[in-house]
Amino acid sequence: MPREDPKQVRIRYPEAGAGSTLLVFHPLVACTLAGLAAGLLAFAAGEATYDTFEAGWGTRQAPRAATAPPSAEARDGAMMKNAALAGAPLGALSGLFLGLAGGLLRGDSRRGLVGGGVGLALGGLVGGLAPLGLHRLAFELQDRYMVDTLLAGTAAQTAVAGLIAAVAGAGFGLALGGVRTVPRFAALALLGGVAGALIYATVGAAVFPLAETDRALATERTPRLLAHLLVALGAGAGLGLGLTGRRRRSRRREWEEPHKPDDADPAGAPDAPPVTPGAS
Repeated sequence: MPREDPKQVRIRYPEAGAGSTLLVFHPLVACTLAGLAAGLLAFAAGEATYDTFEAGWGTRQAPRAATAPPSAEARDGAMMKNAALAGAPLGALSGLFLGLAGGLLRGDSRRGLVGGGVGLALGGLVGGLAPLGLHRLAFELQDRYMVDTLLAGTAAQTAVAGLIAAVAGAGFGLALGGVRTVPRFAALALLGGVAGALIYATVGAAVFPLAETDRALATERTPRLLAHLLVALGAGAGLGLGLTGRRRRSRRREWEEPHKPDDADPAGAPDAPPVTPGAS
C-alpha cells in the first residue's frame, strides 16, 4: 500500500451509503456547525457583559443643580464599549472554531490547532477594536454630516462583520492549506459575514423596529442573538460553499499538491478521458 504524503491536502467527504458519522467531514456541514457553535457561545459571552458600561448622568448648572439625562454622545460611547465587549468573543470564537474546522477537513489536528489559535488571537483583537473605531466613525458621520442613521449604522455593522469573518476565514485557510490559501478563504468568509450583516439589518428594521438594530448593539436580546449567529453562520457558509462541489472538478485546487505516482499508477499519468461509444 502506498504511503500517504502528510503534506497533501485531502478533504474527507461522506461516502454514499456510509454511516452518518462521516457527515461532519462535508465542508458545508463542518463550517456551518463551527459557525453555529461560535455564534451561540459568543452570544452567551456577550450577554454576560451586556451593559457593563453605562452612560453617566450629567449635572445642570442652571437654574438649579440637578441631574440631567445622559447625552446622545455619552450613550453612544457606552454602547460602543459594550459592543466591543460583545465583538471580542465573537471574533475569537469564530476564528477558533473555523480554524479547527479547517484542520478537521484536512485531517490534521496540529494544523487545526495552529489555525484555531491564530483565529482566536487575531479574531479577539479585531472583534474588540473594530466596533470602537467603525461605530465611532458612524456616529461622527451622523452628528457632523447628517448622514442617515440607518445607512451609517448598517455600514459600520457590515464592516465590523466583514472584518471578523475575514479573520476567521484566514484561520480556516491557514489550517486547511497553509499561508498561500489564507487570502482566498478570508475573502470567502468576508463575503459570508457581509451577507449575514445585511440580512440582520433587513430583519432588524422590519421585525424589531424599536430595538435600535442600526446602533452598535441592539437593545433587545433576540436581535443581539441574530447578530451573532448571522455573522458566524455567514462566515462558515461562505467557506463551506467555496469548497462544496470539489469532487466534481477535474482541476485540482491551488492548495493541493500535484498528483504523485504510486503503485497503482507508476507513471503518474492523469486518468484517460472517457471514450464516446461509436467513436473511431
